[in-house]
Amino acid sequence: MKINDYILVHGKIINIKNNIDDKYIWFDIAKDEYFKDKDGNLKNYPSFFSARIPKTITNKYILDTNIEIVVKGIPKGYLDKNGYRQNYIHITEINGVQANEDILNQVISYDIDGIMLWNGKRCESIPTTKEEQLELQKMINEICGKDDE
Repeated sequence: MKINDYILVHGKIINIKNNIDDKYIWFDIAKDEYFKDKDGNLKNYPSFFSARIPKTITNKYILDTNIEIVVKGIPKGYLDKNGYRQNYIHITEINGVQANEDILNQVISYDIDGIMLWNGKRCESIPTTKEEQLELQKMINEICGKDDE
């Protein structure tokens, strides 16, 4: 059984990089941390976190600099071209909304005939009846202040 450790970070997006690779958008989060120095003065010592999210699901989120964000994700790391360890958060949730591409692909998929599936259930359109169309038109006319036509 595979167990993942998760990290939860609240901060401000300070930098967005969407040209690092084809699959992910990378961004940096700054989290303000305050402490009192030896003289009792309150000092700000921010922490910085790098994070990534799949490009295929970024249209669900507004990513911009200087916005507050809460992310949940899996801490990961790699060695860069100079051999230095780089740590980042592979995001699974942004502001309480699932951001995991694998989960999203399980929720929204397509049947063999091209009909969209939502959690495995077909999302087929059902044409309205003439009575339903007349009822909708009547409601629209009431809202727009028109007489029944």
